[in-house]
Amino acid sequence: MKKKTGIKKIPIKDYDAFVDIVANAYPGMKIITPEDKKKTVKQLKESAEYPTMDYYGLYRKGRLIGVMALYDFTINLFSTKAKIGGIGLVAVDLLHKKEKVCKEMVSYFLELYRKKGACMTALFPFRPDFYRKMGFGIGSKVAQYSVKPQDLGRAGMKKHIHHMTIKDKTALERCYNRFVMRRHGMMSARPNKWAQVFKAPTAKIIGYKKGTQILGYIIFTFKKVQENNWIKNDIIIQEFIYENRDVLNELISFLHTQSDQINRIIYSTQDEYFHFILNDPRDGTDNILVPLAHQSNTQGIGIMYRVINIKRLFRTMKKRNFNDQTCRIKINIKDSFLARNDGSVILHFYNGRLKGEGKRDYEVEIWVDVGDFSSLIIGAVDFRSLHEYSLADISSTRYVNLINSLFLVAQKPMSTTQF
Repeated sequence: MKKKTGIKKIPIKDYDAFVDIVANAYPGMKIITPEDKKKTVKQLKESAEYPTMDYYGLYRKGRLIGVMALYDFTINLFSTKAKIGGIGLVAVDLLHKKEKVCKEMVSYFLELYRKKGACMTALFPFRPDFYRKMGFGIGSKVAQYSVKPQDLGRAGMKKHIHHMTIKDKTALERCYNRFVMRRHGMMSARPNKWAQVFKAPTAKIIGYKKGTQILGYIIFTFKKVQENNWIKNDIIIQEFIYENRDVLNELISFLHTQSDQINRIIYSTQDEYFHFILNDPRDGTDNILVPLAHQSNTQGIGIMYRVINIKRLFRTMKKRNFNDQTCRIKINIKDSFLARNDGSVILHFYNGRLKGEGKRDYEVEIWVDVGDFSSLIIGAVDFRSLHEYSLADISSTRYVNLINSLFLVAQKPMSTTQF
């Protein structure tokens, strides 16, 4: 009898092998002792009970050699709820590296979410260049700030600020979900998010509470500045959610007043204007960039997006106003990794609204790789820059400004969902 080869959901009996692959692929997770492995297996079993996530594995000759976690998320796509697939915990057995195991799993993931009705997928890359070759586009940059508490605005009112407990779980969930629907790019939370937050022994949550509603919160941990100094700590912000400026002001005031024992506040954000709130935006390194620019933060590439069905994508965005622009455009997408997504679509926009399907006439034509198009359509980059960098071509350069305006966004996409 032949041993099975292919990708399937990982049965519980294979979770020990699952954990071994993850432990070797990611030594930094420190799954070392038998107790560590037993604890991780338990966590996987608990997570697998949620209907919106599954663990899949690649088997060859009946042996598990690659694993991945797949998530059913909802994304706020320009004020419209849309299905989006997430992939994480991608790991390959050390003996099977360079055998295209990851490529096979990602291909399966993309096809699966096309069948599920998603128009996009997303991931956090272990190597951005690797996933760009598979058609994933770069999302908003993440800026990490290291600021003194006293430089965060000024001390003000804190009358609505309270410690959050497990009793506030439902109100916190509702706050997060409201924020998701207010901000483009935000995604539904991992199904076990709040269970993990309240189980974490080091996590602290303070929130803005008005009546029975929570309108904002900060999840954070403390980290010692020096190993032999238990008095001075940094605050590491894990999530910062607020629904309006009044909430923001009180949460900022809370952070401002921690200066007696807090050295610095470390905050990673996709808000490109956050430095304006700081009295002194310098990050304490005293680094000077040529000719005379003070280092305010460090930046990195985080979430990446990928369009997997361009026609479904535009049908999903039928209510979006494309900045009042009127034009007839043919978009040519090059997708060498997902053949069914390779091709063209003709779209007619009238006063910013997408009107009609199946029309054949167009006045301008563009050519773009699926990864760069994914970054463009989500709002992480503008068309003018893609064209200038020779990452997109156009049939007539006199249309560059029009196409740039068509896809321009007021706010770049933001996501706090980790997976």
